[in-house]
Amino acid sequence: MKLFFNFIFFCLAGYAVVLAALYFFQEKFLFFPGATPFGDCPGMEKRDANAQVFGTVRYYLQTKSEPENWIIIFHGNAGNACDRTYFLDLLNELNSNLVILEYPGFGKDSNSPGEALILKQSLDLVLHIKGMNHRGLPVYLMGESLGTGVATWVCAQTDISGLILISAYTSILDVARHHYPWAPVTILMRHKFQADVWAGETDTPALLFHGVNDTIIPVHFARQQSLNFKGIKTLFELPDCGHNDMVDAHEKTIRQRIREFIYRQP
Repeated sequence: MKLFFNFIFFCLAGYAVVLAALYFFQEKFLFFPGATPFGDCPGMEKRDANAQVFGTVRYYLQTKSEPENWIIIFHGNAGNACDRTYFLDLLNELNSNLVILEYPGFGKDSNSPGEALILKQSLDLVLHIKGMNHRGLPVYLMGESLGTGVATWVCAQTDISGLILISAYTSILDVARHHYPWAPVTILMRHKFQADVWAGETDTPALLFHGVNDTIIPVHFARQQSLNFKGIKTLFELPDCGHNDMVDAHEKTIRQRIREFIYRQP
């Protein structure tokens, strides 16, 4: 009997240690900044996307001579903005000014990444771009993975012409529950990114893409999230691809659907 209670004690102690690690080091489990410093990006330079800074906000900007709209891009939780040159390639046929935010805590700055600061700088960037938009061109937000929640939150704070979301979720909390069903993540998580709530606060048109074979953010999250938007929304479920290969596998389809979405908007 004593051995049994010792076993139970050590199991509970081990469980407590794991939970403590999840709580105190959760940023390490959620955010994976790349090693490249902001501005040190030959891929962006090759595409004439210039590093820009205002205040503490950093972003890459690619402009057209006579643009018809702006697209502001919020990337996923790993790497940095420099790794997202594929969005510039995906959208290069559109006559759009393209902006990619470098999250705080990414690109070798002194901040620690976190939900509150990422959301604040994202809204600051969009308001900054709208202030530069003297011609009143349509402004679209594009989010990838973690960035889909960021884009949705910003859209709920200010008028936006449309949302383009790749690998959307209801909340990071829900995704964590899916991957860690044995842990009380509702109590542990500080960075919940409750995109389901934010979607219900905007009637902006939304276009969603999701890989059917996605195991990181399974497609049922996107199905549910699409229902949370109050405005017109369309979800394209793309076959034979997962979380990280969707743009490569369906570049032509995604490009065409985005074009139709943007140019059919009033």
